[in-house]
Amino acid sequence: MIRSKFFIPLRRVLKWIGLIFISLLLVILILLALWVINSPGKADPITDSSGNVLPNSISVIETVNIGGIDQHLIIRGRDISKPVILFVHGGPGGPEFAMMKATNQLIENDFVMVYWEQRGAGKSYDPAIPVATMNLEQFISDTGEISKYLIKKFNKEKIYLMGHSWGTMLGILTAERYPELFHAYFGVGQIGDQYEGERVSFEWVKERARLSSDKIAIEELNHLKFPDKHEVQIDLNTFNSEWDAYIGIERQYVMKYGGGAMKDMKSILPLIKMIFLAKEYTVKDKINYLRGSDFSNKYLWKEVIETNLFNEIDEIKIPVYILQGLYDYQTPYSVAKKFYDQLNASEKQFYTFENSAHSPIFEEVEQFNEIVRKLATEN
Repeated sequence: MIRSKFFIPLRRVLKWIGLIFISLLLVILILLALWVINSPGKADPITDSSGNVLPNSISVIETVNIGGIDQHLIIRGRDISKPVILFVHGGPGGPEFAMMKATNQLIENDFVMVYWEQRGAGKSYDPAIPVATMNLEQFISDTGEISKYLIKKFNKEKIYLMGHSWGTMLGILTAERYPELFHAYFGVGQIGDQYEGERVSFEWVKERARLSSDKIAIEELNHLKFPDKHEVQIDLNTFNSEWDAYIGIERQYVMKYGGGAMKDMKSILPLIKMIFLAKEYTVKDKINYLRGSDFSNKYLWKEVIETNLFNEIDEIKIPVYILQGLYDYQTPYSVAKKFYDQLNASEKQFYTFENSAHSPIFEEVEQFNEIVRKLATEN
């Protein structure tokens, strides 16, 4: 038999394949080990430039029984005597501590920030949570209960309430119900009527696709069905399947055209990286983050879509400050402004962030923090 000079014995090929497989396995194991090491689930201390822990600082993770279940708080601030802000995250089911740590730790210079991981979300996810408690009314009660806990813990007369995205629906309804607990309410990426907001967002992405001559986007969006606002109640699974099909595609184009979580962020990968690198979460917490997001959306999104705050809120008896990104097409700017214009509040102001989409708190940090700091000194 004549052998070509390019002939490689089968045993050698198998040996190479085995070595490649073992090498890949080792790399995966090393990465997993590093991930576990980087996921202790403990709060990083707040230190000075020399690495010394600041004596009046606070950086803790607490478990508190709220509304009959254990819920988790990550609390951080450089000076425990500073005003307290309860941060109500978006989603539903999307805790934002990791994003704040990666983009806006500076706010901890002026406030004690309390990052609450809501019922069914992040560290507070538990598959045993009764689904009957996954509703807006229970979440309003939870927010009020946590606020009372923080007032007692920090010996304050009142605290500040700040909501982002879904957290603005929950936050402003809590402010309406429990005005005695809060100095003021800050709404970041404010919801007014999310169903109308989705319609505005959908028309915007279709127009952007047309102006960009994006043939693939034009075709995909033209074939995408916008979910009906059902006058007759439909079952939850049907409702969720309609919205999942819509949002799964529409949000990709919202991000692509600069109207998503952040104006310059074109995919969710940076957010995932922030979550997976956060030392305050264990590996289990990081897995539960994904599980909690799915769980929370399954049971809360219907109420988000069906709740029209234009009709729900008569008056807010504390100052209301809306901080909205001009390019926000997750909770569109135009809908937030209309909601603000008709809102009755003891005091109100609307701030436009010219270079932000849905998250000016992450995008224009210095301007955002300066506004919040100034307003807090006035209230």
